Amino acid sequence: MKLSTYCLFALCLNVMTLQAQDFVVPDDGDFVAAINAANNRKDYNRRFTILVKAGTYVSNGSGELISTKVKTSQGADSTIWFPSPIVTLIAPKVTIMGEGRDKSIVENRPTYEGISITSTLFVDGADSTIIRDMTLRCNFNNDPTAFANRAVALRERGCKGNYLRNVRLLSTQDTYYTNAGGDTTLDSCDIHGTVDFICGGGTVRFNSCTIHLEPRGKTGSRDVVCAPATYPDEMGYIFKNCTITGSPEQDGRYHLARPWRNAPTCVFLNTRMLLLPAVAGYCEMHGNLPRLFAEYGSVDKDGKAVDCSQRKTTFKNRAGETVSMQYSPVLSESDYQEYK
Repeated sequence: MKLSTYCLFALCLNVMTLQAQDFVVPDDGDFVAAINAANNRKDYNRRFTILVKAGTYVSNGSGELISTKVKTSQGADSTIWFPSPIVTLIAPKVTIMGEGRDKSIVENRPTYEGISITSTLFVDGADSTIIRDMTLRCNFNNDPTAFANRAVALRERGCKGNYLRNVRLLSTQDTYYTNAGGDTTLDSCDIHGTVDFICGGGTVRFNSCTIHLEPRGKTGSRDVVCAPATYPDEMGYIFKNCTITGSPEQDGRYHLARPWRNAPTCVFLNTRMLLLPAVAGYCEMHGNLPRLFAEYGSVDKDGKAVDCSQRKTTFKNRAGETVSMQYSPVLSESDYQEYK
């Protein structure tokens, strides 16, 4: 009997678990040294495997000087240069594996917030990256305004065939900056955040993942799960058999998505919503229009069908004009079958 591609992939993952590791954190060095070793190896055709032993490891990033703009006390913009907290993987065929999602934790502690200057790990053009059984965290936990900080735990760009399994991504806003120009599959992962905590481009498949809404401090503001910026020729964000849970304050208030850039697609398939979104489901962003924001088979905590009759299907364009989207916010059975 012919094995499916998924089964073959799972077998390969199990085989790799038994193989000798190329780099062990912390025995052979820290997490930055591990990524540098993967980038600097001579043979990119052979898979390079990094084992992160149980423990919490603080990554100081590359240390190269990068800049950001901050406001002075007089309100003027001032450019500040500081050591980068980001470690960047550019080499293909790298596996980063821990000894358990809650046991192997890699975090950084950025000084300044920002979507392009905070990533704990930046996977840049590194095809066939596998990350499994660990946590990546961008840690602003000691900042009382952390819920409003743009702080990226994982960023991907232009990578083909990336795969995450049993990975936890922890942060606040912009936790997972997705794979613009590429494709990634996540299985049984756990993603935490507040505002647009899944954002960016690419084709990204979330299978049986937990989406965790963090509290917004004293503001009580609404969380937004994702802000896709996908192109029409990409499948966009596909949430399949996922669970939405988190802070009780968000029950009946948060939004599932808002359109960041381009003409984004985002579908929620057979989602279990332990916390219900606002009845509109979706909201505006910068005058951009979605290609498709839709659901199929959404159920509440009791397994009852969620009423999607009031889902938002009109959005304002950049000219401020209200535009009606030419799609149903509930997928038909035949449309759903295209995602199976």
